[in-house]
Amino acid sequence: MSYYASFQGRVYLGKRDINGLPIEVRSPGNVADLKLSLKTEVLEHYESQSGQRSLDHRMIKSKSATINLSIEEFTKENLALALYGTHVATTGGTVTDEPVGGAAPVVGDRYFLAHPKVSTLVVKDSAGTPATLTLGTHYTADTDFGALQFLDATGLTAPFKASYAFGDVSEIGIFTQPLPERYLRLEGLNTAQGNAKVLVELYRVAFDPLKELALISNEYNKFDLEGSLLADSTKPYDAVLGQFGRIVQI
Repeated sequence: MSYYASFQGRVYLGKRDINGLPIEVRSPGNVADLKLSLKTEVLEHYESQSGQRSLDHRMIKSKSATINLSIEEFTKENLALALYGTHVATTGGTVTDEPVGGAAPVVGDRYFLAHPKVSTLVVKDSAGTPATLTLGTHYTADTDFGALQFLDATGLTAPFKASYAFGDVSEIGIFTQPLPERYLRLEGLNTAQGNAKVLVELYRVAFDPLKELALISNEYNKFDLEGSLLADSTKPYDAVLGQFGRIVQI
């Protein structure tokens, strides 16, 4: 009987506790591609008696495996994993008299506040009796990004000072965390076999940082994560199933 395969399914990633068991397991969302690649490094021996220099023996020197998955959902958890970072929730607050524009603001240039997601913005100058700048006359503001552009500074005294409130945001750092290891699980369906269920478990995957992130694109964005499959010493060595993972046909 032929057994053809074409898989779909939901991927789960989890951290590991001190006993090697998966914890904090979550799905990264839609995974467009998931590939497992195995390879061996071998030593080859060639005989030197026949005049043919024939290959007569191969010895495996090392075994390795890599995993590659294409993630389509740009959640803070996925980006933190890909960027070797962590995500933090920054609580909103207020700012009073933040200097903006420097000593000599240039009309038409864009200047940035210390925070995005700005509201109740008031900009004043530094005269003895400060003048309040008028939105639309003296400057424009992009309150989502926290950016100002001056239109007319005639009669005003620099530096200008901005007071505002800012909202809660999520921030993700880059290269702030050590190499991340994850337990990976695929709860799959073989669509070539009437959606027969297939379970794939990889016990330890050490992920590399993402190689490329398309920040401007005309396509649906996704990013590829690649990692190395590591032996899990918390699993007993089994000559049948080993310490790396398993595929279960249900």
